[in-house]
Amino acid sequence: FGEKPYKACLINGMVLGTDGTKMSKSRGNYVATLDVVGKYGADATRQWAAAGGATGSDIPFRWPDVEYGWRFLIKLWNAARFASLHLQDYTPTENVQLQILDKWLLSKLEKVTEKVGRALENYQFNIAIEEVRGFTWHVFCDQYIEAVKDRLYRKEIYGEEKRRAAQYTLYNAIYRILQLLAPFAPHITEEIYQTMYAENKGYKSIHVSPWPAPNEELIDEEAEAKGDKIIALIAEVRRDKARRRLPLNTEIRKLTIYAGNSENAGAFELGRDDIVGACRVKEIEIVPSDGEGVTLEDFPEIKFKAEY
Repeated sequence: FGEKPYKACLINGMVLGTDGTKMSKSRGNYVATLDVVGKYGADATRQWAAAGGATGSDIPFRWPDVEYGWRFLIKLWNAARFASLHLQDYTPTENVQLQILDKWLLSKLEKVTEKVGRALENYQFNIAIEEVRGFTWHVFCDQYIEAVKDRLYRKEIYGEEKRRAAQYTLYNAIYRILQLLAPFAPHITEEIYQTMYAENKGYKSIHVSPWPAPNEELIDEEAEAKGDKIIALIAEVRRDKARRRLPLNTEIRKLTIYAGNSENAGAFELGRDDIVGACRVKEIEIVPSDGEGVTLEDFPEIKFKAEY
């Protein structure tokens, strides 16, 4: 007696029909939970519930939102499967020489970890899930994995040390993603954990592993700034190929990068191998000054010229 019965009390809003009004069978806007779970699975349904809106607000049901969660899980599954293939000869270690894009990714991941933890503490589930999904889908899958694929496939060209750095980054990034995503997608995160991590991590389940704390030592603003430019260049070169109606694997005979200044040129030198691999470049020249060519939208001082 004399003590508060609860430390915190969370009150959810109502789930609305697809027409934005209260669900009712008489109105014909009622959607059965088992129908949703049966079509897209429990993990996609949980994501919809978390991402539907601010805590306490009413949540309109939308089939496309559930489908988006389902497609995200497919993206995650494919990324984990890709990583598994390239981690078969990998032994977890801390003794690696990270490349610039490895540092770039891990720094961004630590920031996401902090944002997700803060959002969950404030019961902002919609913010937490969108942080995880945005990072996983766009930064990790679409940008990082695409940039380092060649490093993973062709160790005879880039060397074992650089391949190990990519393996280290894949291994640790996916594990952290699983930890952050586990409250929202408990089934797929457990399946991937049991396949890839249970033996080495030692926890019976991902759901009894400690919640991750951000590692401030891995936050590297300089690496992020340099990595952002490298990623922007790779993306623009790939778009340039698309504009020319060329397959992405078309070899560029010579890629000239007009970096605009020596600082940018230094960043591209650090990312040279990943630029060559991701863009399929035979010869690359990095010029620390201005020139004529295709301009990077986010970094207008940087231009490039691709010769086929």
